[in-house]
Amino acid sequence: MFVVPPPPKNEAERLDFLYSCGILDTPKDERFDRLTRLAAMFYEADVAFLGFMDDRYQWMKSMSADKVAPWIERDRSVCQLVIASGEAMVIGDMKTDPRLAGHPVVPHLPFRFYAGVPLLTEDGAAVASLCILKRDAQDASEFDLSALSDLGAIGMDELELWRRNQELVRLADTDALTKLVNRRGFDAALERAVRRMQRTGEPMSLLLLDLDHFKRLNDTLGHPAGDEVLRHFGSLLGQMARRPDDVAARYGGEEFALILADTDRVGAETVAQEFQASLADAAIAHPSGIGGCVTVSVGIACLGPDMAASPELLISRADIALYAAKQRGRACHAVFGSGSSSV
Repeated sequence: MFVVPPPPKNEAERLDFLYSCGILDTPKDERFDRLTRLAAMFYEADVAFLGFMDDRYQWMKSMSADKVAPWIERDRSVCQLVIASGEAMVIGDMKTDPRLAGHPVVPHLPFRFYAGVPLLTEDGAAVASLCILKRDAQDASEFDLSALSDLGAIGMDELELWRRNQELVRLADTDALTKLVNRRGFDAALERAVRRMQRTGEPMSLLLLDLDHFKRLNDTLGHPAGDEVLRHFGSLLGQMARRPDDVAARYGGEEFALILADTDRVGAETVAQEFQASLADAAIAHPSGIGGCVTVSVGIACLGPDMAASPELLISRADIALYAAKQRGRACHAVFGSGSSSV
C-alpha cells in the first residue's frame, strides 16, 4: 500500500527558499513554458510539466498541454516522491510499479510512464520537479534522463534569477516610511491571493484599516509626529502578517491593508480584534483620540471559492465595511454583509 513519504530533512529550508521566490500563483511565463515544450518534444511525451510543491500543494507553473490538473494536494501527488528524495525518478509503468501500489490517483490517470527530476537549490533542497508523462509504458532502464536533467538545471537557473529579481521588486514595492508593502505591491499581492483562493478552495479575507482622526493629529502635533505614528502603527500591523501568504500593506496615506490567505470571516474578525487590542496596549498618543490614544477603524471582506471573485470586488466590499465601521463611531470593525461590529 502506498505510504506518503515524510518531508525531507531540509523541509524548512526548502519552504523558506520557495516562499522567498514569490512564484506561487503567478501567471504563465515563457521562461518556464519553453522548458516544458522542449521536454515534451524531445521525449515525445504526451505532457511535460513544472510543478512547485509547498507544504500542502503541488502547483503547476507550466504545462506543455492541458492534460494534468493545474494543482494537486501534495499527499496525492506522484512528484512528492521526487521532492522527498531530492533525486530523479523514472517509472516505466505507474500502473504496475510497486512504489505506487495503492496510490489514490494513479489508477485514474490516462498515463503509464513517468519521469521527473528535481529542481535543487545550492543547498540541495528540492523545491520543484520537471516531469514528463506518456500514455504508453516503456522500459525505464532504457530511458536517458540527461536531457530532462539539463532542462531541470536550466529551470533552476531561471528560478534563481526570478528570486533575485523578486528581491528587487520587493524593494520597489516597499513603503519607505512604514517598511510595509506599498500600494503597487499590495495590488500584485491581492491578485495572487485571489488566484490562490481559486486554486485551493480555501476562503480569504481582506482588512482595510484607517487611523481615526489622523488629520487632527497631523494638524495638532505636526507631520513629523504623524510620520512617527505611521511608523509605529505599521510595525504593529506587520506583526499580524504571520504566515508566508499574509501581506500587510500601506494602502495610502493613513490607510492600511492586511491580506489573509486561508482565512474565513471568523478568523478575520479574530485578527481584527487581536490587532485592536495590540494597538490599545501600545497606547500611541493622539491628542483627540479615544483615551488620548490612536485608534483604528477596520473594514473586513471575505471571499470563498463559490463566490464571484476579483481583487476589485474584494476592495470595494472591504471599503464599504470600513465606511460602516466609521459610521458606528470608529475604533471598531465591521464585516461586509453583516451587522456585526466590535468596539
